Amino acid sequence: MAILSGQLSRLPVAMLILSLPLCSHAAQQDDVLPPPPDAQSLNPSAPFHLSLVFNQWDSGVVVPVTQRSGQFFVSRADLQRAGLPGDKFSHEEVNVSALNGVKTQYDSAGQRLLMEVPNDWLPSQAIALGKQEASFKPLSGSGALLNYDVYANHTQNSGAQASVWHELRVFSGNLSLSSTGTWRQDFSGYDAGGTEGYLRYDTTLTGTDEDEIISWSAGDVVSGALSWSNSVRMGGISIGRDFSLRPDLITYPLPAFSGEAAVPSTVDVFINGYRSGSTQLQPGPFTLTNLPYINGSGDAVLVTTDALGRQVSTTLPFYVASQLLKPGLSDGAFTLGSLRRDYGIDNFSYGPAAVSGSYRYGVNDNWTLESHAEGAQSLVLGGIGTLVKLGRFGVVNGAYSRSEMRGESGQQMNWGYQYNTEWFNIGTQHSHRDRGFGNLALYDSPDMYDENNQPIASLSRSTDQYSLSFNLGSYGNLGAAWIDIRSFDNEKTQLLNLSWSKNLWGNSSFYLAASHDPAQNGWSLALSLQVPFGTENSAAFSVESTPDAGSTQRVNYNHAMPSNGGFSWNLAYAHQSDADDYQQATLGWRNNKVELQGGVYGQRDNLTQWGEMSGSLVMMDNTLLAANRINDAFMVVSTDGYRDVTVNFENQPAGTTDDDGYLLISGVSSYYPANYSINTLNLPADTRIKETERRVALRRHSGYFLNFPMEQQRAASVILQDSNGNDLPVSSQVYRALQPPSPVGYDGIVYLENLSDVNPLTVTLPDGKRCSTQLTLDKNPDRKLKTYGPLICRDGA
Repeated sequence: MAILSGQLSRLPVAMLILSLPLCSHAAQQDDVLPPPPDAQSLNPSAPFHLSLVFNQWDSGVVVPVTQRSGQFFVSRADLQRAGLPGDKFSHEEVNVSALNGVKTQYDSAGQRLLMEVPNDWLPSQAIALGKQEASFKPLSGSGALLNYDVYANHTQNSGAQASVWHELRVFSGNLSLSSTGTWRQDFSGYDAGGTEGYLRYDTTLTGTDEDEIISWSAGDVVSGALSWSNSVRMGGISIGRDFSLRPDLITYPLPAFSGEAAVPSTVDVFINGYRSGSTQLQPGPFTLTNLPYINGSGDAVLVTTDALGRQVSTTLPFYVASQLLKPGLSDGAFTLGSLRRDYGIDNFSYGPAAVSGSYRYGVNDNWTLESHAEGAQSLVLGGIGTLVKLGRFGVVNGAYSRSEMRGESGQQMNWGYQYNTEWFNIGTQHSHRDRGFGNLALYDSPDMYDENNQPIASLSRSTDQYSLSFNLGSYGNLGAAWIDIRSFDNEKTQLLNLSWSKNLWGNSSFYLAASHDPAQNGWSLALSLQVPFGTENSAAFSVESTPDAGSTQRVNYNHAMPSNGGFSWNLAYAHQSDADDYQQATLGWRNNKVELQGGVYGQRDNLTQWGEMSGSLVMMDNTLLAANRINDAFMVVSTDGYRDVTVNFENQPAGTTDDDGYLLISGVSSYYPANYSINTLNLPADTRIKETERRVALRRHSGYFLNFPMEQQRAASVILQDSNGNDLPVSSQVYRALQPPSPVGYDGIVYLENLSDVNPLTVTLPDGKRCSTQLTLDKNPDRKLKTYGPLICRDGA
């Protein structure tokens, strides 16, 4: 630096002044770096692996993306895999930046390729609203059931009689054999027209197939029928579709609401003002299905909300007709056998052979076809019907049948209309027949003729029914109906009925009805007032007036049977203008094994005393159990011999197990997955339980044996101390032969299971030292958890 200064000092001043700027500029040129190279110029094709995002919705698909000259290229197959339609792209490698109607942006921080595409490019979404219940396969065990009802009465001046009704049912798997009948005995001059002895009703073997939704019966069966045909009793076989095997299946078409979402949104659905569900939507077209069970006309409001809180509300009207079948769904039944005669009079009386069949098919959401046929040696009948939904304006139905029976031919025509809304319902049904029309209901009737040589047993010539009802909100419900039935001998039955009902304070209700028969003079009137007192008591007041029976004023007080058993009673008194006053008193009692009832009713000089006992007996697991009458299915719960264990049915106590560890639950609905559990608080402390809760669905008219496995184990708490009387330290490990180690807790206490009478114990301390002791158990008849010790753990291996 000094040499430079010396040289500069010899230069002229002017040159020095001129030189200084030149030196400064040269120094600046040396300090400035050249600009960085352009990556695009060095590599014009840059590959990336990016997540594809469409209209703010992340597809979750990461694909290779190539950038060339600021343009992004994605393979056609990768775009299809992410959900875009392949027919929108003409090349295997697609320049997404140059697509019409598409905006593309590269998100370097999130390593995403953001694309704005038309909504119709995005995949359509079919979203089921509501909670989807898990499917439970119905179960059935093997056993036998006897339902019984014993009834006896005695009437002044008329004698006494007793009867026993029974249903004997044997079941196994998907088969069930049932037989019903009544035994009757008269006493002390009772005259019932010679109906004493045993009378058989029905004996039927039934099978079910829940997968195919089909059931079949053999024995005494009832033929299937449509709304415009008749059922008959037959002895034979019957097979057909049975939707009751699948109560979770909706057989009629429900509305499906469609729309489009521009960005990820939330949609809330309101049906007739009530919120029915909410779900998340991806961008693009969507269809909402699985709406709640609704019927009739209504409005659905769809409210979509995006991430910024902006809402769009759309109102969509709909009409649901439960009479229709879903498109492609079929229903039908076929019956073959002999016509049943003298049902309820003769045990075994069957007539000529016959066949009957019905079939229904859902063509589309608005159209269902129906057909019916019957046949016998001298009978041929065929008919076809239809149901059509008129958009939002209800459903029309029509049917035409033609028959030829014993040389006489005839036809039948049926039609009607139904329209239901939240505020009013209207319906009409009509049927007209020729005199020669016949079917199986008439085929086996006695050959009786009138003075014109026309058969007495015949169907009506015409039937016309009209009904109308209004929901007036806080003003109650108003209804009207007109029935007009005419026979072939010009007799007619006409009836006009008007009614009005309204809920009052609490759960009280008022009902008023009036009916008029043009063939009689005057009106029949009835009004009643129901007043509840709590959940089990209620009083009722009613007044009735008829042209032929005068007026009646009645008061009734009722104490309902508690759900868990107990006493019930009923008192009634009626003042009759044209007869002696009527009085009634009933007392009942029920537990989980039997129900008893008895009482007195009638007029002052003609009282009837009666008594009744009903229930059921069940044989399962080689054990005979008693319960209330079982109309459908039942469950036998076993606790492996442990008594007094509380069993819960649908989270409500159903009773406690008996001395053998059994409890029979009788009020079970078939095909419903009910929850069964046990309360473990009453179990001994040394009981080990593998499971305490099960959800089970039962087959129709069957029972199931549900066992909660339990086992007794010998367990105890032990206090361990060293030779100095100090508690063994926490985390010491206690070892026993063929058992896992057990840790020592605070205060030297260790919990041990699976113990024997004598138990050698080896303890490893945290510092690695060992000691040993021995636990000898005492007798424990009460099976309570005991604490032993302190035991001294001696040093040594």
